[in-house]
Amino acid sequence: MKTPLWDHLRDLLTLAALALSDPRPRRKFVLLALGLLCGQKPKTLTSALEWLDQTQQDWSADYRLFSQAQWNVHAAFQPVFTQALAHPACGSQRVYTGQDDTLVRKTGRKIPGVTYARDPLSPPFQVNLVLGQRFVQTSLLLRPGGAAHPWRALPVSFSHAPTPKIPKRASPQEQAALKEVRKKHRLSLVALEQLHFCRQHLDRQPGGRQRWLIDVVDGGYSNRTFFQGLPERTDAVARVRKDAKFRAYLPPDQRRGARKYGLSLPAPWEYLQDPNLAWQSTEMFVAGQFRTLQYKEVPRLCWPKVTQVRPMRLILIKAAGYRLRKGSKLLYREPAFLITTDLTTPASELIAAYLARWEVEVNFRDEKTLLGVGQAQVRHPQSVARAPAFLVAAYAMLLWSSIRLFGDRRTEAFERLPAWRNTQPLRPSTRDLIRLLQQQAAQADLNQMRN
Repeated sequence: MKTPLWDHLRDLLTLAALALSDPRPRRKFVLLALGLLCGQKPKTLTSALEWLDQTQQDWSADYRLFSQAQWNVHAAFQPVFTQALAHPACGSQRVYTGQDDTLVRKTGRKIPGVTYARDPLSPPFQVNLVLGQRFVQTSLLLRPGGAAHPWRALPVSFSHAPTPKIPKRASPQEQAALKEVRKKHRLSLVALEQLHFCRQHLDRQPGGRQRWLIDVVDGGYSNRTFFQGLPERTDAVARVRKDAKFRAYLPPDQRRGARKYGLSLPAPWEYLQDPNLAWQSTEMFVAGQFRTLQYKEVPRLCWPKVTQVRPMRLILIKAAGYRLRKGSKLLYREPAFLITTDLTTPASELIAAYLARWEVEVNFRDEKTLLGVGQAQVRHPQSVARAPAFLVAAYAMLLWSSIRLFGDRRTEAFERLPAWRNTQPLRPSTRDLIRLLQQQAAQADLNQMRN
């Protein structure tokens, strides 16, 4: 019987396994990825070996794949990244990426990279601390189904971003050295490292140097470190504070002495209330249907504390109204304030890309709840960074297989929806893909792969 999803995913994993310089563990690379995707929870190496029916065999080689084998984490994403860049779902002139960081909870304080961090799920009136590892992810933003279809975020990089601890008994010289190391592990620098990898990989593709890279981030990356470290032929779209202080852009031929900027400009929230700045409208597919969004645009301004003399553009999005139920009171969400170094792309396209960045949060939800990223019980310093990235790479290959085979649409190949579902989803969920993969795995010949 045909097993297209299983075969396509296995071929992608085989290509990704070429990242290992030693050919001997490459088959182990493929089998472990399939076992982690199809195995039962918790998603540990033990559950993967149980699904592969290898519990009575020596398991040390499976753990050495993450702790000792020579392979680059970025290389595991390259087959998916390369194929996605050549697909029509990716822009021919502008390539969009979304970046964000996430906290993977852990329970052991002795695990390398684990530290106390703020719990993002804590209520605003009581900030809680939890143990966890911090990771930064970069996802390629695609439109596989056209304008009337949701975007899809395809992970192309997943990096561990630990903050080294300073021992209490460290000497002053050791403390100073560790402080410098801590600066290099800031989230903005890790995100920039991934962005440079994406830019270099894009340049190696046919015609890649003519394609512009536009990165979409949240307000946590609106800082001088991130904006001044952007690669060439790369722009950023980021959320900005409503009280940010901007100055008018002053052309170089008009600068005199130490004067770099023009007059002080109103804050973003003041532009939002300015009646002299006209509203513009655009229609885009958001939350399952086409909606009209209103926005304002302020061109060519400077942000002295962040981008200094580099000109930027401010985009203000009006708060959208909504009702909890039909006939109820009209409520409003908060307005959005965006800043971008891109001065030419239409604002409506940048707004659509910024709204698509929410798909990165969908990635995080699937990775933690369905795939169990971070549940692998490993303690080697190299394994704690590789094991989660390995599973995210397998997840990216699963999503890409869905786009290639089904056009990111829920077809008849998937199980029938429950009787209580009164709406037809536009695309398959990760749970749908895993169930279909498990069904096709039962029909595939695993013994042939093991030999």
